[in-house]
Amino acid sequence: MIDIGANLTNSVFTDDMGDVLNRAKREGVQHVVVTGTNIRESLLAIGLAAEHATYLSATVGVHPHDADDVKPEWLDSLEGLTSSPHVVAVGEMGLDYYRNYSGRDAQRQVFEAQLDLAARVELPVFVHDRDTDGEVLAVLRRYAPTKCVVHCFTGNSDELDGFIEEDFYIGVTGWICDERRGEELRRIVDRIPIDRLLVETDAPYLLPPTMTKLIDTRRNEPAYLKFVTAELARCRRCPESVIRRASVENACRLFDIEVPV
Repeated sequence: MIDIGANLTNSVFTDDMGDVLNRAKREGVQHVVVTGTNIRESLLAIGLAAEHATYLSATVGVHPHDADDVKPEWLDSLEGLTSSPHVVAVGEMGLDYYRNYSGRDAQRQVFEAQLDLAARVELPVFVHDRDTDGEVLAVLRRYAPTKCVVHCFTGNSDELDGFIEEDFYIGVTGWICDERRGEELRRIVDRIPIDRLLVETDAPYLLPPTMTKLIDTRRNEPAYLKFVTAELARCRRCPESVIRRASVENACRLFDIEVPV
């Protein structure tokens, strides 16, 4: 398995990072992509990936929540970070109209600037889309990135069809394990082409509800990716091995990474 989105720079992992990575390895997680969400967190993600170079990679980007706080030189700083050999994508970028922690105009400007940057440096884009009523899809259609993953997909059937039509990759998290919030995703997830399916934890967030009776914590981590793949296999009515094999192949193709056998 490859966890294509984990926020391992979050302070909740500061004291036991080694244990977190060892547990992930024991549970069959072959590689983890650490998500960058602003300039500082992107720098930390690169540092973490450099420290564990054969096991971690990094993305660098500015999350829509942080769009209001960018400094004038933010884009130049971000472009400099993309030259790191540990960086495999630009993002997390996108729009979030659910929380609206940043103004919508700022979100749009920061999103589109990162799409321009990704095209210049020829890196995939790692995209966030929450309650935008198709606006993220419309922006992506204008910019037409060569490689794109819609991370932590929680949208509806029409949005999924649009992303699939553009040949984008779709990231599925523990949201699918939530019988209430994930009801629509559980119903439509079998429509994702197997060669565009990716799995992720979004740790430390989105702990699969199926785990709440097993552990005394709300912190998600890469070791729990197996619960996502198991639920995906159940919803798609296929062996779990099919999900694991395909999602690894897809992640390696998207991010141009090699996973040790």
